[in-house]
Amino acid sequence: MITAANKSPKRKGAMQTIYFNPEDTTEILSVAGDAGLVLMIHYIGIAHQTNPIMEDAHLAKMVHKTPSAVEKLRLKLTKAGWFKRIKTRISGKSLIVYLVGKEAVQNHHSVAVLHKP
Repeated sequence: MITAANKSPKRKGAMQTIYFNPEDTTEILSVAGDAGLVLMIHYIGIAHQTNPIMEDAHLAKMVHKTPSAVEKLRLKLTKAGWFKRIKTRISGKSLIVYLVGKEAVQNHHSVAVLHKP
C-alpha cells in the first residue's frame, strides 16, 4: 500500500516510506492508465509539502496534459478510492484536505497537508 508524509500537528511532520507494490500499480493502471499512474506519483511526491498546490491546472503542466484530462484522471482515481479532496473549515479558515492513497481515503487519515484555497 502507499504510505506518505503526515504533516498533522500531532505527528509533527513525521515522514514515512512511499512506494507502490505491484498490486497497487496494476490497480491504478487498470483504473486510470499510464497517465493516472503518473498523476498518482505526482500526488504522492508533493503530498509532503506544506500547502501543496494540487489543483488540476497546476498538475496539468507537470504531467503535460490539459486541465480537463487531469480532472478526468483525478475523478477516476477518486471513484476508485485512491484520492479524495475535502473542503472544510478549521478555526474559521477555509481549507482543503487532500487524502492520497487507498489507506488514507479509507481511514480518513490526512496524509497530504492542508491547502488554503
